[in-house]
Amino acid sequence: MLRSQARPLLLAALLSVLGLGAAAGLVAYSGSFITATAIAGAAAGAVAFDIFRPGAIIRLLALVRTTARYGERVIGHDAVLRLLAQLRCAVFAQLSVLAPLPLARWSEGDLLQRLVGDIDTLDESPLRAALPLLGSSTIAGGVVVLALVLDLRLGLMAAAGLSAAAAIVPALVARQGAQQSRQLLAQTALRRERLVDALRGLTTLSLCGAWSNWRSAWQAQDDQLVRLQLQQRLREALGQAATVLLLGATAWLLLAATPAAALPPTARVGLVLAVVASLEAVAGASGALLAWARARAAQARIGELLQQAPAVVFPAVATLPPARGALELHQLAYTSAGRNSGLAALSLSLPAGTRLLVRAPSGAGKSTLLALLSRQLAAQHGELLLDGRALADYDEASLRQRIACLPQRPHLFAASLAENLRLADPAASDARLHEVLHAVDLGAWLQRLPAGLDTPIGEYGLGLSGGEARRVALACCLLRPAVLYLLDEPFEGLDAATRTRVAAGIGHWIGGATLVVCSHHAVELGATGQLLVLQAR
Repeated sequence: MLRSQARPLLLAALLSVLGLGAAAGLVAYSGSFITATAIAGAAAGAVAFDIFRPGAIIRLLALVRTTARYGERVIGHDAVLRLLAQLRCAVFAQLSVLAPLPLARWSEGDLLQRLVGDIDTLDESPLRAALPLLGSSTIAGGVVVLALVLDLRLGLMAAAGLSAAAAIVPALVARQGAQQSRQLLAQTALRRERLVDALRGLTTLSLCGAWSNWRSAWQAQDDQLVRLQLQQRLREALGQAATVLLLGATAWLLLAATPAAALPPTARVGLVLAVVASLEAVAGASGALLAWARARAAQARIGELLQQAPAVVFPAVATLPPARGALELHQLAYTSAGRNSGLAALSLSLPAGTRLLVRAPSGAGKSTLLALLSRQLAAQHGELLLDGRALADYDEASLRQRIACLPQRPHLFAASLAENLRLADPAASDARLHEVLHAVDLGAWLQRLPAGLDTPIGEYGLGLSGGEARRVALACCLLRPAVLYLLDEPFEGLDAATRTRVAAGIGHWIGGATLVVCSHHAVELGATGQLLVLQAR
């Protein structure tokens, strides 16, 4: 990803060094020029003193400083924002491959922290770490070279002071703060994780009288995080203070030391001011190394996600049979990791167009069965065929074109009703959206909406009842053209009469496609309907 933004980042680095160099040069040259002016005036030689060329150089340095700083900000931030956009897309793409397993090993709060906080922390790597460190080392090195050229003894003094200020002190600060940076990110993730859990269970915690205890525990953990942040900021501030003291002491030594007789006063003043002016570049070295440590810790947390192997690997595009929706299961079984529950060995044959109702107690494997049929999970034992071909032989795009799924926890976005439905079929007309809503018994409800299809429904269907949100998600699933529909608890939150109407609407809508429904409710799925009862393991 860095290669894609190599040119703008290199240009930003060049402008950063140029701006810092111009700033230091402006102070040093201005001081040297003022000193020369004073000497010329005291010697009564002001009439012959040239003020135009030094004035032009000073103006040029001021313009270069301002222009370089502005350019570095614009170009550097633009490149970093583009990098962050690429990184977010890469992380989201990896998450889609890892769902549902092994993604379920992380809590929602921890995943949220990795997607938001950790990725944002990475922008410290180029902006708050790489560019400042490059500027610090370049300016400090330039001042040392200048001092060595002017006077060897003064140059060695400047080299010792600047090395300590630009390298030794920041290295000591970063060494002590590296472990703290990792703790800081871990505590930040834990705070977000516990906050998400608390907000999710706020109603239950309040009803049980446990909210005050939970809140106190979260506030204690939050206080610990604030203390860690304060400690790191204090560490950075102490590093900057030590740098300022070292540069001040170096400047004082350069003034107090006896230079070579050939060194003019103007050059000596310029050298001392160059050391003082290098503070702008060098003072941020401690913070830059701490930022680098935080970025490395964030990179490790994100890398942990990106390096995970998906539970299911799809082959390349293959020649596949015509899409009909026929299913065959031969001793299909799956056991969840670390648990004794799962799907016991199952064999059945479903011709194209069959309706199958799967009923079972919780933990017997209903959702696992649908995950295997949609190949969100790979079967551990047995064989699964779709239209006479092993499901493992399908490439992902071809398989997704044949199968439409309604998960147990579908997601609705903070958008209009029509926008949510058109996620399944962007080309669907308003008339078709009306038809699919009628199929799930939401026709009368749609007529009562003040803005019709343009009504915002809120994230997770916040503005809807549980049954309404479930049926909107079901309508979105039905809009997908497929030969196999897999529905997990589509009748949840509905009364018996509504379940009957919705079941009839589903059967009419999908026509000759195959339907597999997992539900706790007994529902008639038509003349071709079959019942499968799973037993808990």
